[in-house]
Amino acid sequence: MKTTSPVKVLIVDDEKNACTNLKHLLHEYADEELEITGMAHSTKEAEAMILLTKPDAIFLDIEMPKENAFHFLERIAPFSFEVIFVTSYNEYAVKAFKLNAIDYILKPISISELKNVVAKLAEKLRYKKVIANTASYADIEDIASNQKAPSRIILKNINSTEIVDFDNIQYVEAHGSYSRIVFSKNNRVHDVVMSNPLSEYEELLPTDRFFRVHRSYLINCLYIRKIYKNSSCEVLLKDNTLIPVSRRRVNTLLDYLKNTPYYHE
Repeated sequence: MKTTSPVKVLIVDDEKNACTNLKHLLHEYADEELEITGMAHSTKEAEAMILLTKPDAIFLDIEMPKENAFHFLERIAPFSFEVIFVTSYNEYAVKAFKLNAIDYILKPISISELKNVVAKLAEKLRYKKVIANTASYADIEDIASNQKAPSRIILKNINSTEIVDFDNIQYVEAHGSYSRIVFSKNNRVHDVVMSNPLSEYEELLPTDRFFRVHRSYLINCLYIRKIYKNSSCEVLLKDNTLIPVSRRRVNTLLDYLKNTPYYHE
């Protein structure tokens, strides 16, 4: 991204060598125009530098002395800068970050991952898609630090933030490179459009509940009421929504359902 002013970046990590290494990698390999405004080694230092330099984004180590990254962000909210977590967290935490559309890079830092996350950062700033101030980093911490597989998702877009249990997601519908997620909450049906393709949700949502019935639909089998095998194959959901089923997938779907407790013919 070549603009009149570079993207201002603050690096926060309690290990000085880690800060220096990331600064070097950003200067050496990032394709975007970045200005490293400072390096902080505690959340106290970071808070002071944020007020002083007003960064567009911070690269933030999660495990910090005295106060971790999640507590820090909850404390200083609301804020307008983007956050890229730097983490050594386990596989379930990484899955949680993916599900909740959190930008992150893993230690040790991969050059390709770093370049991808910087490109995403530039795109967000270009279209002013900043992290919603209503997002709860306490909730993100709880999901990410859970040693079990995630069971809920934080759906954040430019207008709203929703925390939704997997069981409450009825289906996901593809809209080009975007996805419309339909879910139930407070006995009402809601939907939200997310800037992630359907294939990502197919990969990340639990396979013991979610089945790709069509190139444009991923459904939660908890909500299946009936399957029609007529001239056009369809699934009837409990709220009477009809979802098309690809003919080549209908028999696979029936075999799949025989091994689940969610559906009875």
